[in-house]
Amino acid sequence: MNHVHVSESDGIGHVTLTRPGASNKINAQMYAELVAAFRDLGASSASDVIVISGDGPDFCAGEDFEELGQVQDAGRLEQWLEAFPGFVPLVWHNPKICIAAVRGRALGIGCELALLADITLADDSAVFGHPEAKAGFAPRTVWPWLVGPKVAKEYLATGNLMAGHAAREAGLINKTCRADQLDTEVRHLAEEIVAMPKGTPGANKKRISWAWRDISRVLYDDRFYDVSSDWLVGARDVDAQFYRSVATLGFHEALRQREQQFEHDNDGATESV
Repeated sequence: MNHVHVSESDGIGHVTLTRPGASNKINAQMYAELVAAFRDLGASSASDVIVISGDGPDFCAGEDFEELGQVQDAGRLEQWLEAFPGFVPLVWHNPKICIAAVRGRALGIGCELALLADITLADDSAVFGHPEAKAGFAPRTVWPWLVGPKVAKEYLATGNLMAGHAAREAGLINKTCRADQLDTEVRHLAEEIVAMPKGTPGANKKRISWAWRDISRVLYDDRFYDVSSDWLVGARDVDAQFYRSVATLGFHEALRQREQQFEHDNDGATESV
């Protein structure tokens, strides 16, 4: 793997994002490597807990928008969207307890990775948020379930960032600590989980995730029923044309002409029983 480092020791699996020169921004290759890493560690008998971290000063500064721009220019945006179905099946539904150790920025899709972990610890430098909202993006997010609708709407409406201590007070994450203590805190917590009766942490995770199953449904499951963005834009154009006709011709005449158009489109069609 080029952008993700995976290791196991003493019952603990480690997934480390390793693009520090790019603030660990996630591109298509890194996402594919993350899928493989979580899948393999989830099935491994050598570890009972998975620790997620980022190499360098940032946990993950979001998606690689430079690559996204290249994909969009090449007319392959739909492929990108299909390649990023979310971290719900990787982390939220992983059979192992996942702990995120956050330093620096956890933004955009990186923020979701950190927050979908079962337990999230951060140091004093950590900030969380979706600044891409300032550019017009409306991401799916786990925030409403963690901090409630009021706080979630405030931060997603503005794209502002939430510092680690405020995130702890709001219930977004579990704990903050000094930068020099983060690795120790994460290690102690992971070892405590490893020492639990075999299978107990995972069973409790499954029960709690089931109780909060709307997270999976809204963020992941329902995405299989999303329509193509091209189709959606086309449908909006058709509706806009009809509304303009209503304004100029009146509702009944606009509706009559629209029905005529449909009849014309269906000329020659054979009705089947």
